[in-house]
Amino acid sequence: MADFKRIRIMISSRCSSLVADGEQQVSMTVVRKRLHDRLRDEPLLGEALFEVWISDNAPDQSQGDLDTAWNRSLEEVRKADIVLALYTGEAGWAPKSGEIGICHAEFQEVWNNGPARLKVVRVLEVTFPARKSAAETKADRTFQEYFQTLNPTSPEARNADDVVARSLEALREAVASLVKLGGREARKGRFAYGTALDWSRLDFGARKQAMEEALGEALRDLGASPLSSVAGGWDWPLADESLLTIVHGLPAAFGVAAARELVGQPFLRDHGYDASGEAPSLAGPVHLVACLKTVSESQAMRQLGFPDATIVAAPFGVYVADKVQKIQMVFLANCRDATTTRHALTRLVEWLDSTGEEANLVSRARGRRRIVAAVRLALDEGA
Repeated sequence: MADFKRIRIMISSRCSSLVADGEQQVSMTVVRKRLHDRLRDEPLLGEALFEVWISDNAPDQSQGDLDTAWNRSLEEVRKADIVLALYTGEAGWAPKSGEIGICHAEFQEVWNNGPARLKVVRVLEVTFPARKSAAETKADRTFQEYFQTLNPTSPEARNADDVVARSLEALREAVASLVKLGGREARKGRFAYGTALDWSRLDFGARKQAMEEALGEALRDLGASPLSSVAGGWDWPLADESLLTIVHGLPAAFGVAAARELVGQPFLRDHGYDASGEAPSLAGPVHLVACLKTVSESQAMRQLGFPDATIVAAPFGVYVADKVQKIQMVFLANCRDATTTRHALTRLVEWLDSTGEEANLVSRARGRRRIVAAVRLALDEGA
């Protein structure tokens, strides 16, 4: 019988802080061990489902022990399939005075290297067992400011039972997401077979059309509606706003000039995308570009035409946003068939939600609408 590979969960939290547990208070160490035991005994078809790691209390104060414990904790973050952060606002111990705490470091590590793995439970009404030093207070404040900037989705817990219950709910959601993501990856065909091979047989024009149709169908599954008045245009509902979304297909490697020129700089034509008669007050446009192969930050920057912009390489490809003109382009990488195209769009939506960038995208789209309207008015008056 093959070994059953368990889901690795790393639980990150302060150890010594106290929370209510009935008529008494218990430390977060007790709560974490309670959660650890509950997860350790959770079965799947007769086998334990989870492998759970929790750190011991803060290590001895020798520098070697501190460095070893620090590196071990961050290594566990990197190896974990799911990181559960029980956030109390405390940064945790640090190897040296003035450095960020271990809880802050663990949180930052997972956020920078796979934030989709992170689940957070915000623990309220926490009692600190000892008076904090000035350095610890400063480290806590730094962590709190960092956390508030990211503002991750985080259910609240007020006592030990709440912590366990909210943690189990978060982990159920995380496991379901992992299964869905794995299912999408499994459905991705090899590029030498099936639809990917069919797309490879097409000329640039036909492949571009197939890519745009696949991206449009993926948008339709997200609630978008096609616009008959705008070629490649979709009305995409996102964060209580309707976005004028234009889909494009780049039918070869980004370095192939003939393919790249089929997309060009579509934002230069934004004033010509007018869906006001069909769907008034659409924000945008926002441009989604399905790229047959990979795309780099430098390639996306050259396509934009100037370097002073927000350019972010992400799991789905590259996100480009100009703060002044409110131009927005999203390059979705490795769109080799309909399934990989849909997968790239799904990763984009997940990234927008997990980072809070969804609100920024919508805000810039509203600004772009005003700029485009002003350009259109000026052109009309000039005519």
